[in-house]
Amino acid sequence: TAGARSPAALIAAGRLRQDPWAAARTHAALLLVTAVGTGFVGVREVMLAALRERGGYTQVDLDFYTTGLDLTGAAVLVALFVGLCGLAVGAAESLATRRRGLAAQAAAGVPRAVLTRALLLETALPLAPATLLAGIGGMTVHLAYAALVAPGSFPSMLPLLVPVAVYAACLLAAATSLPLLRRMARPAELRFT
Repeated sequence: TAGARSPAALIAAGRLRQDPWAAARTHAALLLVTAVGTGFVGVREVMLAALRERGGYTQVDLDFYTTGLDLTGAAVLVALFVGLCGLAVGAAESLATRRRGLAAQAAAGVPRAVLTRALLLETALPLAPATLLAGIGGMTVHLAYAALVAPGSFPSMLPLLVPVAVYAACLLAAATSLPLLRRMARPAELRFT
């Protein structure tokens, strides 16, 4: 917390220092989905390109492979949705357990915008490096598969978008608790807790 350059970063760092494992299970699930999703998108691109390149397949044969891959992609998206719901619920639960502290900060004059940024930073700070590493893990799977199936070809960079999209979705999921923050950060909450 000593190196924080803004009040929001200071509040978020203090919260993360108090309870660093608060969202560990949710983050772990999202990071697993990121690694699997990144690898899946890469493997899908390589597999479909290899099937088209080899030739000799009818459209029905290609549809068989495409349908199977699409169903796998749908399963990854369902897992992502479940993880994002868990993240949103975790953010709301975190606010509910800290409502007295949030009300005290609001009563002391901390602007609501600072509390909003702090809430988003609590999600963004631990997820940024972890999402990057999960993306690297997924890209490793993609590049290894591409080296086996299509050696010498330039692999697709489309999988690099998966960690960025998951990170943005995580921030949006955390932002769903912002209306609750407005309610919890009222000084009147000090009377009820």
